[in-house]
Amino acid sequence: MRIGSEVKAYKTKTKAILWLHLVRLERYKYGFLNMILTNMLWYMLFLLGALMFIPEGEFQLFAIITFWGVVLWSMMNNSVWLIAGWTWFVIATGIIEEHIVCGVNPLALIMGRFVTGFTVSLIAIPIIALVFTGLAGLALFNIYSIVFLLLGIGLLLAYSSLYAIVLAALSLRTHVPGVMLDIVNIFMYIIGGIGVPVSRMPSGLREIALLLPYTHAAELTRYGAVGLEPYIGIATEVIVSILYLLLMATIAYIVVKRVEEYIKKHGVKGVGRM
Repeated sequence: MRIGSEVKAYKTKTKAILWLHLVRLERYKYGFLNMILTNMLWYMLFLLGALMFIPEGEFQLFAIITFWGVVLWSMMNNSVWLIAGWTWFVIATGIIEEHIVCGVNPLALIMGRFVTGFTVSLIAIPIIALVFTGLAGLALFNIYSIVFLLLGIGLLLAYSSLYAIVLAALSLRTHVPGVMLDIVNIFMYIIGGIGVPVSRMPSGLREIALLLPYTHAAELTRYGAVGLEPYIGIATEVIVSILYLLLMATIAYIVVKRVEEYIKKHGVKGVGRM
């Protein structure tokens, strides 16, 4: 009976958090549209810049790989900025204590920003894809395996969201903006194997890339998009990706719980705004 009531309470809290962020999207609709347009411009800048370095003989293949690489990197970047960078707002509005009193972890509220980031990507990416067909042709829509494509994208969203919530938790604990704590995001496009297939990397960089979770999500995405076999094999890639997901989820759970306990005991101080 107690377990049933706890599950019901959890569902109610989750619905309330999702409802809150959806209402904010509607109320700040012009800022939301501006965010979509800004993201689209950034996508195009990165895509056109990356295409300058593609060999002419492999243009179509690597144009598609580049497109999906920029898509993944942009999703990851949205998570860091919209989730980890929101701590200043929840503190400035004084809703941390209100949520604690109501039995809601304030970091769960912050995690709800995933809705905003995902919605921005969901609207912007298809539009960019249509524009990009002028460069890569309709081959962009010839998906090799929709299952592995969605698996790779889903894993990257999970990795980046877990990473962002850890940054948000550390931000509440250290009073430093979450985006200031992020030191690896900008390097992930190449070093993390998001934009470059692992098989095409120099040997030294390849070993570093294989240690990072984002690489494995990107390898699965490339396999799903164009059928490019992952460097360590598709079966091994799936296993490693799931293990990384479990590891990051465990780390995030521990960090969030400890920060929640600290906040309940000591409260929070202001976090600077970026």
